[in-house]
Amino acid sequence: MNRPAGSDQRRTLGSVVARHAAQVRSRSALLKGLGKALLLTMLATLAAAPLAAVWAISHARVDDYLGPHRVSFASNLEDEVELNLGPIGNAYLESPARPIGLTITVGGVGTAAESMSSLFSEQTLTAYTSLYTEPGEAISGIVERLAQDAVRKGLEAEAVLLLGVAMWRLRRYLVPPWILSRVTPLRAAAVYLTVVALVVGSILVPQKPEDPRYPVAIADGSRFSSLTVDSVLLADVLDRGIKGIRLLSSRQQQVVKTYTDTAALSLSNQLDSLPRPSSDESMILGFSDLHCNQAMTELIARLVRVARPSVILSSGDDTVNGTAAERGCIRREARISNRVPFLVATGNHDSDVTEAQMRNSGMTVLDGQVVESAGLAVLGDDDPEHNVPFSVERTTDRPESEEDMAARLVAVADNRRSDVLLVHQPAAARVIMDTPNLPVRLVLWGHYHVESGPQVIMHDDGSWTVGMQEGTAGGVRQPTFSSFSTPFSPPLISADVYFYFRDNATGLITAVQPVHFRPDGKVVIEDRIPTGDLSRLPAETREKLGTSAMPTVEASR
Repeated sequence: MNRPAGSDQRRTLGSVVARHAAQVRSRSALLKGLGKALLLTMLATLAAAPLAAVWAISHARVDDYLGPHRVSFASNLEDEVELNLGPIGNAYLESPARPIGLTITVGGVGTAAESMSSLFSEQTLTAYTSLYTEPGEAISGIVERLAQDAVRKGLEAEAVLLLGVAMWRLRRYLVPPWILSRVTPLRAAAVYLTVVALVVGSILVPQKPEDPRYPVAIADGSRFSSLTVDSVLLADVLDRGIKGIRLLSSRQQQVVKTYTDTAALSLSNQLDSLPRPSSDESMILGFSDLHCNQAMTELIARLVRVARPSVILSSGDDTVNGTAAERGCIRREARISNRVPFLVATGNHDSDVTEAQMRNSGMTVLDGQVVESAGLAVLGDDDPEHNVPFSVERTTDRPESEEDMAARLVAVADNRRSDVLLVHQPAAARVIMDTPNLPVRLVLWGHYHVESGPQVIMHDDGSWTVGMQEGTAGGVRQPTFSSFSTPFSPPLISADVYFYFRDNATGLITAVQPVHFRPDGKVVIEDRIPTGDLSRLPAETREKLGTSAMPTVEASR
């Protein structure tokens, strides 16, 4: 049979067009199906949200410390904050976030007699002072952790409920027809809405407590005016305890104010002697072991405002115990920076909670990688050891010793330019400083609360590395902070901070200038301590470090 000329071409063209149309229809159907599935998922997520939220709030839980005691915090929907003190009894406060409540279970509480003697000893009252003085900050630190756990619990609940919706969509393949005919979408929706209504109703209309409640007299007119207890004995104990904390807090705040005013006056009388970099230098402020000292945090902040360093470096132990309740301490410390970059290598008294609080407050926490800041390449990492809060016991959070960490950081510096290396403990610093031709210009550490240095290590090319064991910026006498302590006290020993002068052309540290805050409030600004002579630097080394010009060093005033 003879086919007309060009018919093969038309048929081929027609088949191509048909296939293309089928593909368009298929793609359109696919997009329509995906859109429908996405819309269904969003609707299911919204429908599941109320039950997921209730589950998350009623199951969120964290363990931390409140004062010196190990405490469990669990959120609930009971309208109040309940403090469980074991055999002594329970205390209750109206929740500021009703209907969300909180159950606080204090651990380590033995018999009633033992509990009263330990809970209201002078050391314990001292440790609870920060909670009384800054209750919002202390509780906010706990609430942040609870919120994170609640989000995790909520996402888990959403996943389970969405799985239930998926099974509902596949019900025709999973259940017998006679059940399928009875479980209609309308009935299922009615059951779900009934459950949601019952749950929400029980939250909005909570049950009234059946046990008797006794008000605490001393709480009247204070931030604890709604405080009640279920034991007459506990009412009397809390009455005496709150009186003690009030008195102690008032005394400590007055002592802090007196010291701060005295030291600030001493500092203002020496403005002409403050560390000043030359036009060819930049200036670094470094310190270690601040341990939440309120007076020194304020004084260092004032010093930063007048001296204006290019960057602030902390070698760790910024907190006392690394607990969530120390959030206020971290927020105060972050304000030291006055918009100056603030980098930290955390110490053994800090924790993962501390690091999260620092990041949330705008500080940079070093994690083993080089960080570029204010023209500096800064390297450091958190301490492998961590103190158990309110204890001299230590644990490790990774299978790495101080020496192993030091070797790892040196290897990083070998592969990437690093100007400053921060660690916390001398055991790590020794390994670093013993490295031949160390490719770092400045090494800082602390931990011992004793100043040692500066130590200058010369290299084969004529350049050098400066190492400094910094004292305690909080004026903390060992072993006060290994047991019960408070940030609301003046320095007990010299509180030390350090200014490091860096030659901009070569990156070498040419001088160190310590500033000491004495326990009597006198501020001592030492003379610059030279750490290297740029005029003796070989020309080839100077060229390698970035310049062939002869730098000049301006003497400090």
